[in-house]
Amino acid sequence: MNERLFLAINRLSHHSAFLDALMVFCAQYIPLILIAFLVYLWTLAKQVGRQMAVRAALSGGLALLLARIVGMFHYQAIPSVLGLGRPLILHAANNSFPSDHVSFSFGIAMSFLFSGSTILWPQAVLLAVLVAFARVFVGVHFPVDVLAGAIVGTFASFIIHLLRSKSDLVAAWLYRVQTRILAILLRKRV
Repeated sequence: MNERLFLAINRLSHHSAFLDALMVFCAQYIPLILIAFLVYLWTLAKQVGRQMAVRAALSGGLALLLARIVGMFHYQAIPSVLGLGRPLILHAANNSFPSDHVSFSFGIAMSFLFSGSTILWPQAVLLAVLVAFARVFVGVHFPVDVLAGAIVGTFASFIIHLLRSKSDLVAAWLYRVQTRILAILLRKRV
């Protein structure tokens, strides 16, 4: 069933240059847009926004770490190595389970949800879902790989939010360090 669903989604590729380019963009660059959300929160928001940014960054980082650990217990070759589908992007012939891109994206997106960001979480979750779909569309992951990535990312975010008081201390410390560095750079005392 995993292979059939992969082939059904991947079969949508190679019919429209615009759709192919859009899916390649989503598969590769949406995580950078999510990082831009973090930068936006850190630089333009007040203390609560900085705390959300740090929680989301920690969630994304933990998701990547957990994805690597999970991958040590289950190996799944990427579809093209198995002769399945028609990939739109080159991908190393490594373990595709779970998807790192999806784990990272869901770690950040679910962190916004758990933080109660009514403005960012719907957009971030939609972007994370797009990453998941696009990774299958472009032929580098099976549906189970992206589903596992979504679960890993959500779990990582949940763990960080359980430790929210600690991550908020990290946010406060980082802000103090940033303030001192900027003061030194601007030759002003804070």
